[in-house]
Amino acid sequence: MKLFLDSADPEKIKHALDFYPICGVTTNPTIISRQKSEFLPLLKELRKITEGKLLFVQATADSSDAIVREAHMISDTLGGNICIKIPATEEGLRAIKLLSAEEISTTATAVYTVGQAMLCAAAGADYVAPYMSHIDNLCLDSAEIAGNMEKLFREHYPSTHVLAASFRVAEQITRAALCGVRAFTVAPEMLPTLIKNSGTAAEIESFKANWSAVYGENSAGDLIK
Repeated sequence: MKLFLDSADPEKIKHALDFYPICGVTTNPTIISRQKSEFLPLLKELRKITEGKLLFVQATADSSDAIVREAHMISDTLGGNICIKIPATEEGLRAIKLLSAEEISTTATAVYTVGQAMLCAAAGADYVAPYMSHIDNLCLDSAEIAGNMEKLFREHYPSTHVLAASFRVAEQITRAALCGVRAFTVAPEMLPTLIKNSGTAAEIESFKANWSAVYGENSAGDLIK
């Protein structure tokens, strides 16, 4: 399983990289704009923070030729392990084909259907990113749809992977994982909801009470010295 962080906040990224098994960072125009920072300096800072890990940056142009030009500029300027996010449109599909031929990594983003996913995988996308909460908002089952995408890729496009995105609650992530999805990008605020549990907290308090009844304030380390 691969876990990515969906953020452009340098401090939140640093914290997540320190505490969680993060493989890289995904961004999009909305996430970038929330920082209210100059675009290029922010990207360079994100590249420095994520050095060695995969950094996703989205092209904002509409035409396929302009998308390709932006992809070259982003890749040439930032260097390293970069993946260009491209919306799943007809123009985007052509851009994915062209960039794939140049061995530039791409992610088809804002994907809603298995049909879109199939075309983007056939065009050479490395990742396809379904927007899980947005799909659920249409009264569809995002976990089933993402799982079907993953099944299709394993059988016919093994070099393409689902990168599930846009989660509202932790249960959406675990359901998608149980449906076969193997890569996720989550907002920083989602990470604690995956690890924190009231049952775990209660067990820890019980451990502490039982330990202190016998060993007082000494820690295990104190008693091993």
